[in-house]
Amino acid sequence: MHSSWSGAHQIVFGQILLIVCCIFYLIWWSVSYRPGETVSRIGGARGILLLITAASGVIGALVNMNGIRLAPAAAEHWNGTVINIAGLASYFILLLITYAGFKRPVTTELVLITGWTVLQLQTINALNAYGVLSEYSFGRLIVVIAAASILSLVLYILYYRMKPWPAYYLAMVPLISEAAAMAVTILSIRFA
Repeated sequence: MHSSWSGAHQIVFGQILLIVCCIFYLIWWSVSYRPGETVSRIGGARGILLLITAASGVIGALVNMNGIRLAPAAAEHWNGTVINIAGLASYFILLLITYAGFKRPVTTELVLITGWTVLQLQTINALNAYGVLSEYSFGRLIVVIAAASILSLVLYILYYRMKPWPAYYLAMVPLISEAAAMAVTILSIRFA
């Protein structure tokens, strides 16, 4: 098998594992964060769900990043280092805006939102470099990633301003939108 196909296939496998992560995170959230319940969020079945969530997320991200690393840099649309630096800068700017401007407590979700966005931009950049993503799909996926990221950020800001039940349900939306964005990414790939 040609090495470029190997890297592109690693990206697909990583994306699938990240979708699995979103699904298990959604299940874990739905049973662990019901308003009014004060049960252990990591014990018993909840602990197993959280372990599956973490394992599929970490393994998926690592496999995906390895596929990105193998992409031919000369064929990339954007420089990967620039994407990473822009992502890091975006995190600190959003941290300042959400904390100082919106008085939103800082939680790991902001890292997840910006990290996911950077990973997805790196992913489509690498898939385009492998030649398995058309220019049209590349442009369309930028819009899909931006929409999922903006939706996640808006809900991140609003979470502590909502009543418990709406917050509980709306906190699930980013997991669904990001899983959907990754599914669209996979479906946009054209292997010869």
